[in-house]
Amino acid sequence: MLNRCYLFLSVFLIAIVFGGSAATAQTGYGPPPGYGEHYAGRIVRAVYGAEGKYSDVTGIVRRFARDGIRFQVSNQTFGIDPNYGRHKHLRVIFMRPDGVQVEISRDEGESIRL
Repeated sequence: MLNRCYLFLSVFLIAIVFGGSAATAQTGYGPPPGYGEHYAGRIVRAVYGAEGKYSDVTGIVRRFARDGIRFQVSNQTFGIDPNYGRHKHLRVIFMRPDGVQVEISRDEGESIRL
C-alpha cells in the first residue's frame, strides 16, 4: 500500500514538473511511444558554439528529438566547429505545453535526449 502511495506521488510530481505530461517518465529502455513527436515540434531553436560564435542546429536537434535518440554534444554530431579551439555548448529553447519558453544547456562532451 505504501509503495502505491509513493508511485502515485511520483507520477503526480512528474506531471506537475513537466507541465502535465506524465509521458516523460521512463521505465525500461528507450523513449515511450510518441515521445519524439511530442518534443520535436516544440523545439523553438537550438544553437551550438561559444563566445558569441554559434551555429543554428535546430533541424538536427529536432530530428534527434523526433526519433528519441540520445546524442552527444560535439563537433562531430553537428558537423561543424563554430569556434575552433574553444569549449562549446548546446543551447535548446523549447515551448512547454503551458506556453512558457524554457532553455536548457549542455556542455560539449555531454549526452542528451530530448
